[in-house]
Amino acid sequence: MRLSDWPSLRLVIPLIAGIIISDTIENTRAQVPVWCVFAVIGLFIILILICADRKPSFSGFFLSVSFFLAGGVSYHSRMQQVRVDWPDRYALYKGMITSYPLERERSYRLDVTLMDSLYGGHNIYLYVVKDSAVQVLEPGQIIEFEGKINKPSSQGAGFDYESYLLSHGISGTLRVRTKDWRIVPVRSDGNIRTRAVRFRRSVIRKYREWGLEGNALAVVSAVSLGEKKALSDQLREVYSTSGVSHVLAVSGLHVGIICWMLYVLLPAFLFRKLEWLRELLVMSVLWIYAIAIGTPVSITRTLIMFSIVAVCRAVSRESSALNSLGVAALLLLAVNPSILFDMSFQLSFSAVFFIVILTPFFLEIFKPANPIVLYLWRVTSLSLAAQIGTVPIVMFHFSGFSTYVLLANLFVVPAMFVTVLLSMLLWVAGWWPISRDLTVKVLTWIIDVQTDLLTRVSAMPYSHVELSLYHGRNIFVIYAVVILVYLWYREKSTHRLVQALACIAAGGILDIIQNFVV
Repeated sequence: MRLSDWPSLRLVIPLIAGIIISDTIENTRAQVPVWCVFAVIGLFIILILICADRKPSFSGFFLSVSFFLAGGVSYHSRMQQVRVDWPDRYALYKGMITSYPLERERSYRLDVTLMDSLYGGHNIYLYVVKDSAVQVLEPGQIIEFEGKINKPSSQGAGFDYESYLLSHGISGTLRVRTKDWRIVPVRSDGNIRTRAVRFRRSVIRKYREWGLEGNALAVVSAVSLGEKKALSDQLREVYSTSGVSHVLAVSGLHVGIICWMLYVLLPAFLFRKLEWLRELLVMSVLWIYAIAIGTPVSITRTLIMFSIVAVCRAVSRESSALNSLGVAALLLLAVNPSILFDMSFQLSFSAVFFIVILTPFFLEIFKPANPIVLYLWRVTSLSLAAQIGTVPIVMFHFSGFSTYVLLANLFVVPAMFVTVLLSMLLWVAGWWPISRDLTVKVLTWIIDVQTDLLTRVSAMPYSHVELSLYHGRNIFVIYAVVILVYLWYREKSTHRLVQALACIAAGGILDIIQNFVV
């Protein structure tokens, strides 16, 4: 196994390196000539890392440098678009609401896209004092409001709130009183995003009509629509503490189930010599579904990979999971380079990457003959690989990790498979009272049992270990070192260890850049 077997990943590595160094430069207080010196040194170290072949070609070297520079320039350009120098005075703004009001302790939060000529297109969080007039607001409505918009800031937050907002395209925040805003009597149909939000809300209302409520409604809304606002703080804490909050994200499991249903409904014998048409119909339905639920990172990544596999299958070519994963990362980072620092992006890609490379490795180590033991070992191997891929990210964002996650996954994975399957079938069974009531009862029972078991796991002694990473870039350094050590084990090549040391040196240089004071 060589890095050259994954050409798309060889492009992702310098692209990510350029984004990370650009982010470091954006946040440093050093003057331009100083960080340029450090950036050049860091570039050469990264080149040592990406030149995996013993006889690297000039074209490969040039391509790596190009993607490195592209990552830095695109991230800088993105930050220039998101960062806004708001006027240091009260001003009147007009904007379109793009989501339903999100209730906070003392206010409602509105996602607003400004429509003014000067700041049009920029997104802000508008916090409005609780009032009955706010509760009826819907996506697509136009409002006018007055105030002084503030730049994103991490002051008073328990994590890097500024980076979180900027990576999500939020340019500012503003709190207004009831008298400082009003609804403009002009309604817009909105864009695809706002229409998708309204669609999800209508489906949730239908779930309530069908009898789903409480935890069952919250979990079904999360796994079928990607809508997590109905999850209570207590339920979030149970899934987070037990280390299985990832099962609430719409991802490959959902795509796999929908694919299976579509392939059953569209059997191959109906598409003789037109296999490409069958694949096109399946992928079209999946992409429509993804757009309807807001195209979260996890399902977008999955659908890009599935699309590549579908194209390869239609033209009778083999596909590589890691190359498909690399292409998905390249496309998402090309559209929005700041998404690299989004937790959902990091968790989604790291989990899949380590599952692909480590699960077969674990299955080679132990091959039980007993089918029950084999199933348990497969689930454990998959969970262990995913945990190796996500623990550094979890440590950084949550200052700790769950110790009983392997135990929780033994029953959560099969239970969530049934939950997702029934959630999808409910869209069909919901139109007939008998099948609807039966499906709702089974769903509610499964979710209640699952929640109870997770509550017991999270209440066990030492279920959560406090341990944190202070700098986000250390996540990428750890991953690079782990991957290179794994490649060294597979290839028995000492230059992988040299590259691992180069990664550690690059991380140290970035720390120097970040803390350098002129």
